[in-house]
Amino acid sequence: MKGFSLPKYKLSRSQRWVRPLHAYSSMLMLFILLFFTLTGITLNNRQWLPTPQASQEVELALAEKFAAIPIEATSAEMQGQAIWQLLKKEQGLAGGELSVQWLADESLLLLDVKRPGGYTLVEVFPEEQRVWYENQKLGWMAVLNDLHMGRYSDKAWSWFIDLSAVVILFFTLTGFWLVLFHPKRRSRTLMLSGLGTLLMLVLYFWMVS
Repeated sequence: MKGFSLPKYKLSRSQRWVRPLHAYSSMLMLFILLFFTLTGITLNNRQWLPTPQASQEVELALAEKFAAIPIEATSAEMQGQAIWQLLKKEQGLAGGELSVQWLADESLLLLDVKRPGGYTLVEVFPEEQRVWYENQKLGWMAVLNDLHMGRYSDKAWSWFIDLSAVVILFFTLTGFWLVLFHPKRRSRTLMLSGLGTLLMLVLYFWMVS
């Protein structure tokens, strides 16, 4: 009596090249997807964030090379960047997105530096030849949350988020494609994907109603 064997499921031509692409994209995104998943949870539960340490406040004398040059609206941006570069070097401050504002009525130059998980606020008083700054670090969880949102990060990180989203989309669609043509799993797969979509829509309309 010949042995009995179940019929093997044959892959179509498209599935033969989709399957390795799905596997490679999943391995590429393994820890990246884990990062965005965990930070998504911490973003949704901000009460878990630890209490930030007290901010650092420092007052300094304005460098002579800046005190000798009057600040005007047309030159405020350039002078503000130069002052910030000197402060960052001498005080060991972290970089970030810099915005400069000159308040002529108050003779005050404001430097606002935002970075993932912290900020530095600088007030320059050219007439009094002094500088005051506040430096705040909000902790490593705040850093990760800001990176998740692409907040106060540079162009390279923004491109990384976009590229990650494209690869995750590719990984999702190839996985759906592979299961869709599997006769034993097709109905269950469509039911689960439809259930997830329905749950999302019900929660959304319940929230906005």
